[in-house]
Amino acid sequence: MSSIYLSRIPDYCKTIMDLINQRGFEAYVVGGAVRDMVMGFEPQDFDIATSANPKEVVEILNCEGISNSDDYSRHGTIIACIDSNQVEITSYRIDGKYSDVRRPDEVLFSRNIEDDCSRRDFTMNSLYLDSNGIIVDHFGGVEDISNKIIRCVGDSRLRFEEDALRILRGLRFEARLGFSIDPETKAGMLQNLMGLTKISKERIAEEFTKIITGKFASKVIRENVDILAIVLPELKDAEGFDQKTKYHDSDCLEHTLRTIDNIPLNEFGKREVELSYAALFHDICKPQVFTVDSEGVGHMKGHPRRSAELFASWAKEHKLSKKMTSSIETLIRYHDTFNDTDQVAISRMMAEIPNILFDKLEILQEADILAHANYGLDRLQKLRNQQEIRQNIISKNICVSIKQLAISGDDMIKLGYSGKQIREKLEFALEAVITGKANNSKEELLSILTRESLN
Repeated sequence: MSSIYLSRIPDYCKTIMDLINQRGFEAYVVGGAVRDMVMGFEPQDFDIATSANPKEVVEILNCEGISNSDDYSRHGTIIACIDSNQVEITSYRIDGKYSDVRRPDEVLFSRNIEDDCSRRDFTMNSLYLDSNGIIVDHFGGVEDISNKIIRCVGDSRLRFEEDALRILRGLRFEARLGFSIDPETKAGMLQNLMGLTKISKERIAEEFTKIITGKFASKVIRENVDILAIVLPELKDAEGFDQKTKYHDSDCLEHTLRTIDNIPLNEFGKREVELSYAALFHDICKPQVFTVDSEGVGHMKGHPRRSAELFASWAKEHKLSKKMTSSIETLIRYHDTFNDTDQVAISRMMAEIPNILFDKLEILQEADILAHANYGLDRLQKLRNQQEIRQNIISKNICVSIKQLAISGDDMIKLGYSGKQIREKLEFALEAVITGKANNSKEELLSILTRESLN
């Protein structure tokens, strides 16, 4: 078995490990790379842990002419650059107090590998692989991987008290791997939930994104609503919410999770980010707009708009990119809009939604439909009709965007328009083409714009 692991350590890592070993210090590949090797995955990043302190590491690298940066040496990490690869080399350490619930205030360097193992978050991440391909496993990480268990190293309460982001990190591993969280570890998470409120929104979003795009995202959300409600409180409102309609045979949360499950996985076993967020948020505001008519039937009028607005606010608070936010907001806003017979309406949608995003919208719409009760599956045919009309528009290159118009901004300037007027007039021309009031010819469009300016 050792030869299997040894063959997967890249040469540049072996070179650094051998150089450190030759000076009498220990050196191991650590963390995610070893975990992934044990699980049969291809490791992405290789980090090294060593008994040498940062000063000694720098001296070794400098003697061999290996470029390095000691910007992070206060926390025990040196970044080496060898053969165009960057490697983090971290000295064994004992972490001090965590005042900010994220990073230790100080670190004490150690020569003892057990000290370094003891500060790791989960047993599966506390595996050390030496240059001979032998794994050092002080906390049963290999066994926990075999049993598909996520377990804290040592006292779970203390681990999450040190760094509350580990709570979401644990759920992220569960979402990626489908493992179960050890009961004691889960208890430690629940005891330290409020620590998440002290973590930056940006870092929260980074982990949350990895959770909801994971292969087992629905399982994680379903089993951890109490935890994830710290990040998205509306999950609690959706849980158990009866929509009182024959179109749904489950509560709002379960419908949402089914929708997520229906989003296809990519080759890496993950879901696309924009689709994952759109699926999670598409019905999130249904409880807020819920009404019941005289016959006891539930209605959620306006929920796409309200859900899109809530997402936009959440995304801004959590510092998601403006481009991604806009795309996801569009998906949520239009997820319940079907135009199965009206080419004009579909053309108008295509004018607002780029083709690539429209493709995603139809994936979301199908995922949503399939998450309904059988009674609601008739909408699948409406979606198919919409797709057929849209593909016909694309294949015939029918004008549905300003870029496709036979006129341009330069033509508007020649007509005497400027500033916002240029866009307004082009939109006027596009609407005329879409509705069939004008053909997409330069002469005809300039003619109607000239007449329009005289009115």
